[in-house]
Amino acid sequence: MSNLPVIVGYGGISPAGRSIFDFSHKRMLYEVLDSSDQEEVIKSLGYLMGTSDKKYILKKSLIRTIDEDFFLQHNLRNPELPTYAGGQLPSGFNPAETYNSRQHPRSLAMTIFGISDAVKSLGISWDEILKIVPREKIGCISGCAVAQADKFGMGGMFQASMAGSRVTSKHMAMSLGEGSADFGHAYVLGSMGMTGNYTGACATFQYNLKIGTSIIQSGEALICIVGAAESGIVPEIYEAFSATKGLAEDKHLLDLQKRLGEDCSQPNHRKICRPFGENIGMSLGESAQFVILMADELAIKLGLNIHGSALASHINADGYKKSISGPGAGNYLTVGKCLNQIENYFGKEALNKTFFHAHGTSTPQNRESESHIISSLAKTFNINALPVTAIKSYLGHSLAAAGGDQIISTLGSWKNNWIPGITSTPALAEDVYSENLNFLLKNLEFNDANFDFAILNAKGFGGNNGTALIASPNKTMKMLEVKHSTETIKKYYPKNEKIQKKLEVEKINILSGEIKSRYMFGEDVINGLTDFQIEKNQIVNKVTDEKFSLDSTLPYKDFL
Repeated sequence: MSNLPVIVGYGGISPAGRSIFDFSHKRMLYEVLDSSDQEEVIKSLGYLMGTSDKKYILKKSLIRTIDEDFFLQHNLRNPELPTYAGGQLPSGFNPAETYNSRQHPRSLAMTIFGISDAVKSLGISWDEILKIVPREKIGCISGCAVAQADKFGMGGMFQASMAGSRVTSKHMAMSLGEGSADFGHAYVLGSMGMTGNYTGACATFQYNLKIGTSIIQSGEALICIVGAAESGIVPEIYEAFSATKGLAEDKHLLDLQKRLGEDCSQPNHRKICRPFGENIGMSLGESAQFVILMADELAIKLGLNIHGSALASHINADGYKKSISGPGAGNYLTVGKCLNQIENYFGKEALNKTFFHAHGTSTPQNRESESHIISSLAKTFNINALPVTAIKSYLGHSLAAAGGDQIISTLGSWKNNWIPGITSTPALAEDVYSENLNFLLKNLEFNDANFDFAILNAKGFGGNNGTALIASPNKTMKMLEVKHSTETIKKYYPKNEKIQKKLEVEKINILSGEIKSRYMFGEDVINGLTDFQIEKNQIVNKVTDEKFSLDSTLPYKDFL
């Protein structure tokens, strides 16, 4: 019997703030929150940003005009750019200052903070987890799409000589795309399971999720931290996307504002990203998002929060195509497989209890091609009015981490019963396919019975299509009851109450200013040369008596 990959924790950092306790999700919904939730949002952001000025906090979070000194701080040059819009992390927050960083690229520092955030959300200390779960059964799959591009990574390596500097011993090592996973294992988790990054351009998070779900389902891992981290606010990346005509530029934004009868005294960077409306291109952002997947039996045993489950993540290429960057046929397959699975395993009625996170890049090409994919498949599967949203309108396009932004928002929606709408888009463009769809141009409030599933869609450069299927916490608990019995689930809830109490304390700590990352540099290092006793079926750490199993199977009995 396969394991169900349940989601027991999540965290990260985006232009909306911290993901733990749904702070970032609530920032996107700030206007519809009650006063106590608004206060929590302001507090959590205030400690990150070093201010209590509410007006400043709201102005300097989400997608907006990038801070004037940002490029000077994080890059080797500060050129004239076609736009100064972007999904920058909340102003004043530097993730590298939350731990003992040594010239780490920005996205790597975001990784350390994001995984730490996710670990804190468990309600049980990570050190306790390491006592319960063999380290070789804990994986970490994370990375980026365009390397570590700022001055401490590949950007610095390529530009050092032009800047009158020299390449350092760190530049190459800090440029590696899988560095996010490597540093997660080595300095946050202390884990020894599967590592790496399944790079799929803007679908990278969905690609990594596929690995995470697979190794949990098979039993290769009991826990897998899945994520991606990207800081694309780099001059060279802006210039490159501008050259492709895919970047929303200020001059075109002013033209759009004039055409739509909006104020055109200055570019409205807050609303530069307008998925499925009249739009002029994508806007870049930065984000690091992580979910902790766990085998269902272990999650129940520990009484951890079950925020949902990652049922599947589908990947298909486009086949022959004219343009390597243009949309193709593969995304019809990935979305169609998700809908097929919902209908075949959960019934036709479940299709109408599903909502859809679109890739929604805010380009004219995407609005037509992606809307046709969603609409034609919704029609085929007889879905009445599939709700569709696109949160790049709040955060910008975080490239590899974009799917992470989607899943964090999804989990927050189920927790708070609100789906953030595409509020930057006043109306759908004429070439958008909308049959059988309900594009959410306003925030949508719902109840627990409305939505059991979410589909998270990503279309990456090169024909990298990834679409994930996520089940709600309510639906997941019903599935677990079928597998484990009602009696077993009854025993779970008292354990979960203890976890909830610990999380209440953690939340108080965070709202009191706790922003320190977990960073175990040089601590509890295992030395294979001196500490290991090697046997045929196991390796023993003689210092701690920790045992690492060598047992493994090959699925080839039919050939032997």
